Amino acid sequence: MFTGTVKVKLTAPVKWEDREISTIDLDFSKVTGAIVNRCERETFEGGNISGLNRPTSSEYCSRFAAAISGVPFRLIEKLPFYDYEKVWQTVSQYIRHQNPQEFYNQFTEGDDDAGFTAPAEKPEEKPAEKPTAEKQTAPK
Repeated sequence: MFTGTVKVKLTAPVKWEDREISTIDLDFSKVTGAIVNRCERETFEGGNISGLNRPTSSEYCSRFAAAISGVPFRLIEKLPFYDYEKVWQTVSQYIRHQNPQEFYNQFTEGDDDAGFTAPAEKPEEKPAEKPTAEKQTAPK
């Protein structure tokens, strides 16, 4: 079983209270039965039954990530999509008894731009063409 720490690098630092967070350190050596039970209870109490299948529940895995990283669950929920995906899916691999570090390495391979292309440049707007005399038609 994996007992190391996976350092999930965020695409941009997040300000939270009095600190700036640029990585979420998922310390899998902290996992206990109490954490598992608490994450299940919190997920179900919130009405989310997706926790029945823990590895596919983004909420359950996010709560788990918060418990082992010391980062509040509310902060994890506020992460941009790509960072949120990296966090909860890395935890998901651990729950599946897979190596979360290997998963994270593959997930972020070639990740200089987080897998997104730059926004398209807006084309220059040309002034509207005025109709010429032959294009104009008289009302009938």
